[in-house]
Amino acid sequence: MAVTVRGRPMAWVPVISGMTVGAALIGVVAWRLNLESLEHQTKDKRAALKKLVLSGGIPPNQEVMDHLTRRQAALGQRYEHWLKAVVTAPIAEAAQADPQLYFQERFHEVQRTLERLALAHTIPAPAQLGFPKDLPPSDTVPRLLGQLALIEDLAPLIVEQEVASFPSLRVEDPEPVLAQEEGGAFLLRLPVRVRLTASLASLMKILAGLERSQPLIDMRAVRITSVPESSHLDIELQAARYLVPAGASVSGSADEAPPAGPAAMKRRPSRRANKE
Repeated sequence: MAVTVRGRPMAWVPVISGMTVGAALIGVVAWRLNLESLEHQTKDKRAALKKLVLSGGIPPNQEVMDHLTRRQAALGQRYEHWLKAVVTAPIAEAAQADPQLYFQERFHEVQRTLERLALAHTIPAPAQLGFPKDLPPSDTVPRLLGQLALIEDLAPLIVEQEVASFPSLRVEDPEPVLAQEEGGAFLLRLPVRVRLTASLASLMKILAGLERSQPLIDMRAVRITSVPESSHLDIELQAARYLVPAGASVSGSADEAPPAGPAAMKRRPSRRANKE
């Protein structure tokens, strides 16, 4: 069968052949594009799986997931254990309503404790220097309470080792402990400087007691000077405890609201106005 165009017959076979070849070319191009898309998806999936594969080439599966879950729980428990051992306790609920008044009450309570200790061991009560004379700003109360608690723990530990004198305890400015990666402070060091006169044996007992303390008492520095014509030593210690600063998170549990995060607590200039 042929169609006549202006008196000439037109053959259908070349037209059909051309359409068939065109359709085949379109199919090949579409197949090629689809194949390239699948290759890209495969590469992306392999890259994502590499992040999940453990060292040694162990692929992710339910057994590996269970192992990782148990390991994460064990690490969380160890983390909480060391957090309690190193970081001072958070501010008491009684301090939430009026932190300034609570600090003042605790200050006088610790002062009376030092006086009783000194009287019991017949030595002069140590002078407390560095605390504000007036009510401190509310944002400084947590660290001041931490330093008060450190003094309260240090005093009996030192006095009970038969020291010859215990002239002073001085709080110093807090020091941010910076995270290497983020650059922000995740802990706040709360130093207290102590001066005393004691024998070498008494000093060794004091240091041993500090090592056993909970929460941790970090011995930052020890300076020893001999006393002329005496078996005693003039000793200066710098001890410190650690506090989680406001705005820093140390809790690894998603169920608990963190007291604050390794977010950035910027280093601010210390304020030491109105000090004794």
